[in-house]
Amino acid sequence: MKKRLIGTLLGFLALFGFGAIYYGILTADSAAAMAADNSSCMLEAPNMAYIVFGNVMMAYLLVHAFDKMNVNDAKSGAYQGAMIFAIVWAFVQAFMLAQFKMFDIQFALTEWVVGLVHGILGGAAIGAYNSKQA
Repeated sequence: MKKRLIGTLLGFLALFGFGAIYYGILTADSAAAMAADNSSCMLEAPNMAYIVFGNVMMAYLLVHAFDKMNVNDAKSGAYQGAMIFAIVWAFVQAFMLAQFKMFDIQFALTEWVVGLVHGILGGAAIGAYNSKQA
């Protein structure tokens, strides 16, 4: 139980930290412009409670999968994290493309790559922690 909690916390920090840099700093202006252009279907600012919850759930997905897969090092954590997130972010982006006019294929592919980086970083953090527990 302790291993899962600490692994989830470390994964959360990696995922949330990268998201804060990418979404909160690097693309904040374009996100604000998109929110203004699509005010009928977007919030002016994201709901941070849901963002925190989503990052915790993504981290726990990796912790749970890695436990079943015996992922116990940063390299395999990064690889498996990328594989898992490639699948998850692909179907999320497909659903977004299917439903929202503001999404286009370039935006979806960019978000998919960002998702891969999330998986690599979160997976590496959890895998590295797991290596210390084995």
